[in-house]
Amino acid sequence: MGDVGDSCVDPKAKCVIREMDDMIANHVAWDNKTAWIAIMEEFFTENMIYDTNYNPNEDELNNSTGIEDWFYQEHIPYNLAFDNVTFSQMIFASEEETATTTTYALGTWKGDIGTIPGSERLGEVVTMRIYDFYIMDGDKIFYNWMLLDFVELMYYAGYRVLPEAPLREGWVQAPAAMDGIPAPISRLVNPMDGPTAKLLVEEVLLHDLVYGTEPSHLWTDEMKWYGPFGIGFANNKIEYETFYLKQLREAFSDRQVEINVLSCEGAYCGVNGFIHGVHTGPWLGEEATNMPIKIRFGFHYRVDVRNRVIPEGYALFDIPGAFSQLGINLFDRFTPEYAVEN
Repeated sequence: MGDVGDSCVDPKAKCVIREMDDMIANHVAWDNKTAWIAIMEEFFTENMIYDTNYNPNEDELNNSTGIEDWFYQEHIPYNLAFDNVTFSQMIFASEEETATTTTYALGTWKGDIGTIPGSERLGEVVTMRIYDFYIMDGDKIFYNWMLLDFVELMYYAGYRVLPEAPLREGWVQAPAAMDGIPAPISRLVNPMDGPTAKLLVEEVLLHDLVYGTEPSHLWTDEMKWYGPFGIGFANNKIEYETFYLKQLREAFSDRQVEINVLSCEGAYCGVNGFIHGVHTGPWLGEEATNMPIKIRFGFHYRVDVRNRVIPEGYALFDIPGAFSQLGINLFDRFTPEYAVEN
């Protein structure tokens, strides 16, 4: 595929994804279907799958198969909803066959997206958090999981669809380490760090979500955890436990984790998949339904490999998709009752 494989010395997946991202971020032929598909065919397999947010509108932002389907279901709706978007990748970690990014973007509203009424806020600044996870097939991308923080977008469209979090909402920063932005810088990575970081991350993930009764000892006491809108930013381990982890444990019983991708490069890791459980306690303002649930998640970590601890974490969930399984439609809350007070 072009000269990407020959000219880039970073992990294969990172080389391909970086060039693809540049085309999208620079809006190259964005509204010319024929030209845009021809460009994307350089980076994606013919049968590529784009796996994204739950949405009640079947015509927008649902999973798509093939580049043309993706063009109509996600690419065009996104570009019609937001104007002058600047993407700031914070972490871009890659192995040869997998990769992941976590990003925040700033732009302005110019239309609706997935029934979220951005057209009510034309020209106003909108902030959005995003994750992507990738699986390669040969030299091209086969599977791309992407998630927007829809609860955050709903807020910037003028509606608080979840109770206000006790922690600071909508706050995220790049990793507190001089490892480049986005981190890490591939050519400076110690190849031995990735496998070590992966073991630590998997241990933390399973401890916190499945069998632990408190945060993993691998988190530092002054850890920073950048949670999604509706949960917020935990400034230390006590806040992480009090306002996120304890709430999750008490809300969902019989918890299990399904992993799609766990990819690490040096001290940086990303993992996505699903948390399975039964909704037996209150969560984010909703009382127990005793129904099974499958929560889509994407987490990122900065690992202190030398000291075998984790000082920073990032998390996004598909909260509207989770609630839909409980019979709760957050997209019905674009009403005066939920309007953000100006």
